[in-house]
Amino acid sequence: MKNFTLCLILACASLSANAQSMKWQMGFEAGPSTTTIYSQNVDFQFTPTPGYWAGLSSQYNANKWISVRLQLNYERKGGYRGPFSITDDNGVTVGSWDLRLANNYITSPLLIRAQFGKRNKVFIDAGAFGGFLISATTTVRKLTSKSTSSRTVEITQYRNLFDYGFCGGLGIEIPIRNNANLTLGFRYNHGQANIQADTKSIPLFNRSLNFNIGITQGF
Repeated sequence: MKNFTLCLILACASLSANAQSMKWQMGFEAGPSTTTIYSQNVDFQFTPTPGYWAGLSSQYNANKWISVRLQLNYERKGGYRGPFSITDDNGVTVGSWDLRLANNYITSPLLIRAQFGKRNKVFIDAGAFGGFLISATTTVRKLTSKSTSSRTVEITQYRNLFDYGFCGGLGIEIPIRNNANLTLGFRYNHGQANIQADTKSIPLFNRSLNFNIGITQGF
């Protein structure tokens, strides 16, 4: 009986040490976002539109409080302008039109994560991101009493291919089983790069708020 008890204690100690030495976490995250385009020109303002994102994550746990996190994501960013009035030759409003910009990026945030708690951990992320533009489109929609039309135009050639900025967020990490964790949270991305390729145009900047749900596996 004593030998059995000793073996049990040693096994539990071994499992505990293994859990504490879990240095790496790999995972997948995805979710909806609220995204807009910011302009310093008050006459050229966009309103937020729905977006989405998904990606892979790798996290190195320096200790139980501090981690370094790298992600590789696909993100839809953009914004909405309108509606604007359509008038006839007599100045009478006969309809409206609006436009939506959609910018599709591969982004890579590098974050420092501070986490607190024993089992369910609250975390704070802070860092920076870089992005590469895959494609960009603008969709113009016209509505009148007689018809509704929509046209999408490729505008990638008029956009800067690179984006960058800083980001930060909050969330909670909940252990599931076998060193797996469920994460829930959000991250704000503040773009600092002018996305206009033509420097004579009005500067535009990406802004987005990503909500996420993710699964990570510890090693």
